Amino acid sequence: TVHEHHRELVKSRPTHLLVFLQHVILQFDCSSLLCYLHADLFKNLSTKETKKQFVEFYNSFLDKSAILRVQIPHNVSFELDRTRPDLLSEEQQRKFVQDVQLAQAPEILFILSPIAFIPIPLYLPLSSSPVFLLSSISVDEGVLPPEGVLPGLSLSGPTPQQEEQDPRLLELEQDPPNWREHTPPDTLKDLSKKETKRQEVINELFATEHAHVRMLSVLQTVFWKPLEREELMTATELATIFPSLDEIIDMHCEYSPTLRQHNFIVKAIGTTLLNRFGGTEGEWFQKLTSRFCSHQTWALEQLKMRQKKDPRFNSFILEAESRPQCRRLQLKDIIPTEMQRLTKYPLLLENIAKCTEDTLEKESIQQSAECCKKILNHVNEEVKQMENLLTLKDYQRRLDTSGLKPSNELYLEYKYLDLAQRRMIYEGPLTWRVTKEKTLEVQCVLLGDLLVLLQKQDDKMVLKCQSKSNIAVQEGKQMLSPIIKLDSAFLREVATDRKAFYVIFTWDSGAQIYELVAQSVGERKK
Repeated sequence: TVHEHHRELVKSRPTHLLVFLQHVILQFDCSSLLCYLHADLFKNLSTKETKKQFVEFYNSFLDKSAILRVQIPHNVSFELDRTRPDLLSEEQQRKFVQDVQLAQAPEILFILSPIAFIPIPLYLPLSSSPVFLLSSISVDEGVLPPEGVLPGLSLSGPTPQQEEQDPRLLELEQDPPNWREHTPPDTLKDLSKKETKRQEVINELFATEHAHVRMLSVLQTVFWKPLEREELMTATELATIFPSLDEIIDMHCEYSPTLRQHNFIVKAIGTTLLNRFGGTEGEWFQKLTSRFCSHQTWALEQLKMRQKKDPRFNSFILEAESRPQCRRLQLKDIIPTEMQRLTKYPLLLENIAKCTEDTLEKESIQQSAECCKKILNHVNEEVKQMENLLTLKDYQRRLDTSGLKPSNELYLEYKYLDLAQRRMIYEGPLTWRVTKEKTLEVQCVLLGDLLVLLQKQDDKMVLKCQSKSNIAVQEGKQMLSPIIKLDSAFLREVATDRKAFYVIFTWDSGAQIYELVAQSVGERKK
């Protein structure tokens, strides 16, 4: 296909590939892409070279302490836990590399999808014509990344047979035991009030973790697997809706049993918590949850649009949501549960620390709480960046630059403005006081290098020059540009209005003063 030709063309030109890699490294987690490209190298290696390269591949991407650790299929991680990578046969090594490469497909497709509204030409000095790096998949129109965009992609998650045999799923439907009911009465009497409170909070941590894993398993068993089985969505589509779900469930499940190592009275929990939320395990958990939570808004929008357009899909979702496992929650309520869980950890751990008397134990728990806060802050930032990107893509899709034509200079510079290739810092409604008699309601978009003032007209977001007189518009002089370069502008407060501020902007036509009014003093300070 045309897209496959473009992709192979980019792969064959190191300079173009380097620019694409730079784009990914600056805006995304690059581990999946680097792993995918590294795996491609094995196609032309000899037996001896394969053995050597596989160990490097393992150390870079598969080892639990690897800086670029990626999502690993269950069959691969299971075997690597039992066998040293250098002891595997060449056939096994090649098979595992292929499996790992396929597992990176959803993440790479998602990297492509937010910037795939229109083909984006990449002009390079060594090229006489533009190379279109990206496909023209319009995510906002409800089209999810298709299979086959990358070579050899036909990704499928864990087989239903494997998951249905997992005894954890049966255990999850049962409520966890209460520590008081399983603790001898004499032992209970010997506990101080503070220790009793400590056990209560630990039990709350355990019980809520159990409930959370149960709800995550609903996404997997009530929605993901049946949707794939009924061929309502492809495996690749589902992997972009529920990214890293299998591994997130595994991490929560591995963590839960360790809380009950010493009957139902938990003596020490600090080391367990620190191992869970700190170090390499904490970094891996942060990476998985960032990926899942940052896709959340996009995933909900795709599901909403699919339900509107596909009656069969809509019927399936409504029927699935009516099942008792969903506990009267809709899919749109269940997907955000991982993000909600992250917000609970710091307070729960701080409450345990307050009831802990042992100094070292208390320090470990407090340190774990701090690790949870760092993870939460990181995930919040990832979510914000992805939501900002989706907002910019929406504005870009609706952007109309024809209003810049009165200024030939502005129109030539910004007629191909791509908002989505910039970083958004803030956006919100403002009032633009062009003159005392003329005010406009605009959507202010503050980017890393520009302040953009968009006017909403029907479904369009219009960039339009303004003037303080009709004569200026006709002559194309002394117009107020809706695009302000930040490196040529500075702010001043308006003494008579605390919600207002001046932007003084210097460009080729001379200095211009903009008077902008926020909806509140708080919004102005942002």
